[in-house]
Amino acid sequence: MRLSVKMLLAILFVLSGISGIAQETPKSPWPWMPKELVLKLPLGENNPRNSEGDFLRLPNGDILCVYTRYYGTSLEDHATANLASRRSTDGGKTWTTEDKIEVPNEGKLNVMSVTCRQLANGQSFLFYLVKDAADDCRPYVRKLKEDGTWSERICCIPDVSYNVLNNDRVIQLKSGRLLMPIGRHAKKGEGLYDHEWNADIFCMISDDNGETWTRGGSVVKTEGIDYQEPGVCELSDGRILMNIRTNGGCQYYTYSEDDGQSWGPAFPSCLDSPLSPTLIKRLPGSDELLAVGNPLLKNVAGGGSRVVMTIERLSPDGQKVLVRKTLDHPEKITEDWQYPAIFFVDDNTILVGYFSWSSGAYVYRMSLSDL
Repeated sequence: MRLSVKMLLAILFVLSGISGIAQETPKSPWPWMPKELVLKLPLGENNPRNSEGDFLRLPNGDILCVYTRYYGTSLEDHATANLASRRSTDGGKTWTTEDKIEVPNEGKLNVMSVTCRQLANGQSFLFYLVKDAADDCRPYVRKLKEDGTWSERICCIPDVSYNVLNNDRVIQLKSGRLLMPIGRHAKKGEGLYDHEWNADIFCMISDDNGETWTRGGSVVKTEGIDYQEPGVCELSDGRILMNIRTNGGCQYYTYSEDDGQSWGPAFPSCLDSPLSPTLIKRLPGSDELLAVGNPLLKNVAGGGSRVVMTIERLSPDGQKVLVRKTLDHPEKITEDWQYPAIFFVDDNTILVGYFSWSSGAYVYRMSLSDL
């Protein structure tokens, strides 16, 4: 069948319109990061949420993935949850298929938000939050014993208050000092925690391998900017970089020159983001940094919130993005991805975990040579 010029023009007009619609909301303007899905923790009956977790290298070389496993019917932050784990014996390629409960729900509300760390002295630590009330949420730590069980818990903040410690955030400095970045939202009697509140940002500090903890100085507030969910990273020049979740369209940075005891003025960073956390770590054997978080999307209303997760290689001071690639899922544009954890299997292989409210937690294995 022969088509007239008018018909051809009409068809081209329709096709161009379809193409234009498809291009109005592209998933991501950045290249894709090659990755392999190695562990999925889907939701199910009596399991409405699987979320904030971290990884630990065990003494025998196995890798433990510990995460917040909710049970019951509610997925809210204050709902019932415990800490569960899966194990890998082959560098994160495959994982056990059944959960092991590492810490049962010992809080009056729940336990959640895990950091796992093997210290320079070989000790393995499990940090997590215990929520007892709307104005009582505090970090605790347990040590891994030789028999594979956890020691009695140690409270890291003695005064009753509501403190946020994100997953995969506690670090050990070259000096041996432990830094625990905290966002404090309420003290006892100040009422219900509201995540939109402007938190008091500081670090809890331990110089005796987690036995005792003292409080460092607070980050000075920026007028009109809410501070939340800090993270810390030791730079190659010895300074400590802190990044802070804000409502200002990006992560804010501040530096410490005294191992986290005090902080300089905070300022907007190169990491654009919605009101969402970003995790920054130093690359093994390098001065450069690695960041995983949610960027702003100009083509999506509200900046896209958390519909895209990206991975970035940053300059040694964190102030320049050298490479940015996307980690999000092309088939799930409506989902939200958040609260990442990063684990270095070796100098070139990493595991990255994060979760979605609607489908559960995911762990990916990828090569840094692709970044």
